[in-house]
Amino acid sequence: MKIKDFLESEIRSNILIKVKPQKINKKSPHWKGSIYSENILVAKVKIPNYHKRIMHQSKSKYIARDLHLTEEEFNGLIECPFKSNDFYKKMSKIKK
Repeated sequence: MKIKDFLESEIRSNILIKVKPQKINKKSPHWKGSIYSENILVAKVKIPNYHKRIMHQSKSKYIARDLHLTEEEFNGLIECPFKSNDFYKKMSKIKK
């Protein structure tokens, strides 16, 4: 399955709402979010701008990679069924 085309604003809001990066660097044009599990840094992710432009798979795949998500999991995160708890369960498995 390929990553679907989503609006940058959709990806941004789902990262901020579901992934909930604990630290966000807002100094650059593209925010960077740090994600922690039990006080251990497990991922850093680029947070897209709030544009109504479509972000194609060629760019979305890098965000999915940073979040340690498969293409299917990334689509689920953006489309809705992939909940915040699901994401953090996955992150807790990575740090071990």
